[in-house]
Amino acid sequence: MKTPTSLAGWCTVLFFLFAGLGAFVTIPFGATLTGIFALGAAIFTLMGR
Repeated sequence: MKTPTSLAGWCTVLFFLFAGLGAFVTIPFGATLTGIFALGAAIFTLMGR
């Protein structure tokens, strides 16, 4: 697997990482971080970065 080259790709990977881990482990500020990464993926995808 190649690492993402864009900010949108990194935000997407981190979103799914925190969303998946949040199902099994209680992460402090996990919901907040998941939301930030979801917004980051959407914004950076629309910006084309």
